[in-house]
Amino acid sequence: MVESEDVKKAEIDRLYKENVSKVYRTALYYVEDHYVAEEIVQEVFLKLYDNLGDICMESVPAWLITTAKNMAKNYLRDSKWETPMEEVPEQEVPYSSEGLDAQLIEVFRQKECRELHDTIFADLYERNSRWYEAVTVSYTLDKPQKEVAEKMGISVDTLYSTLYRAKQWIKKYYEEQFHQLDGK
Repeated sequence: MVESEDVKKAEIDRLYKENVSKVYRTALYYVEDHYVAEEIVQEVFLKLYDNLGDICMESVPAWLITTAKNMAKNYLRDSKWETPMEEVPEQEVPYSSEGLDAQLIEVFRQKECRELHDTIFADLYERNSRWYEAVTVSYTLDKPQKEVAEKMGISVDTLYSTLYRAKQWIKKYYEEQFHQLDGK
C-alpha cells in the first residue's frame, strides 16, 4: 500500500507539472479571478488524486481541462446568488433630547427584532427549504420574481403560491411575537 501511494503521488506530481498551467489558464478564462482560479486548480488536482485509478491515463489532460471548466462554471453559477458580507461599521447611538433611557430601549427593541428575524428564517429553513430559498431570494436579496422562478426551476405561478404559503406559515407562528415587538 505504501509503495502504491508513493507511485500515485509521483504520478500526480508529474501530471501536475505537465498540466498545471493549462488548468490554471482554463479556470482563469472562466472566472477572471486569480485567487478563485488557484482554488479551482487545487480542487481539480485533488479530484484527480481521488479518481486516478478510474481515469484512463491518455485522457488525463482532457479530463483536467474539462473538470476545471466545469468547476469554474459551477463557481460562477453558485456565486451569482451570494451576497458579499461587508463589514458593517458600528453605529453610535446619537445623543438626543429623548434621553438615554429611550435610546437604550430602542437599541434593545432593534436587537429583539433581529433575533426574531433570525429565528423566523432558521425555522423557515427547517420547515421547508424551498420556502426559505424563495423568501430569501425574492424579498431579502430583492431579486425579480421571474428570475427567482427560473433559478429555482419552477413557474412564476408556483413561486407565487410558494411565497404565499411561506408567508401564511410565518404569520401563523410569529404574528403574535411580531405584534408584541411592534407595540414596544
